[in-house]
Amino acid sequence: MENKTQLLPESGDESSSALLQSRSRELLARNWVKVQPALTAFIMASTPQFSDAEDLLQEVAAEVALRFDDYDPSRPFLPWAMWVAKIKVADFYRAKERGKVVFLDESIEALGEACLRVQESLSEEKWALEKCLTQLTDRSRSLLKLRYFDDLKPHEISEQLGLSPGSVRVTLSRIRTTLAECVQKSLGRLPASHG
Repeated sequence: MENKTQLLPESGDESSSALLQSRSRELLARNWVKVQPALTAFIMASTPQFSDAEDLLQEVAAEVALRFDDYDPSRPFLPWAMWVAKIKVADFYRAKERGKVVFLDESIEALGEACLRVQESLSEEKWALEKCLTQLTDRSRSLLKLRYFDDLKPHEISEQLGLSPGSVRVTLSRIRTTLAECVQKSLGRLPASHG
């Protein structure tokens, strides 16, 4: 039988072990927050009832946390977490049906890949939007901040900046159009000569 005291870190290693565990938990939390919407969409699309989806999402979160030491941080987290989710969904249907479910694996795989593509597309669009926001004037960014981050209505913005509410609405509309065109160009969906 192995001596259990050998498994414990030496006193000098306790702080480094605690630091590694803390970093691992932080990495897990950051990754989970990024992929949870895609996993939620996959699970909700895979299950007939919302309550089943909620339960499965909790099971996936627990399993991801338990298996996190097996995750290779040099690889994308979403496909790995999606793999865990696919297993949990398949287990859910196998337990429910108490037998083989026809086409289950293929259906789950197709749905999972669709969710991965959507998440990738959203990531590309977020990158393009962030890039385009940096190209706006300070005044335009300030207006967007007041409207969407501070959640002020056009008439509240107009009072704050001494503009008419109509002017604020027209300016915000133009900024949104400029951003949309910039994002589309950045993603290669519009010809560079457009606009």
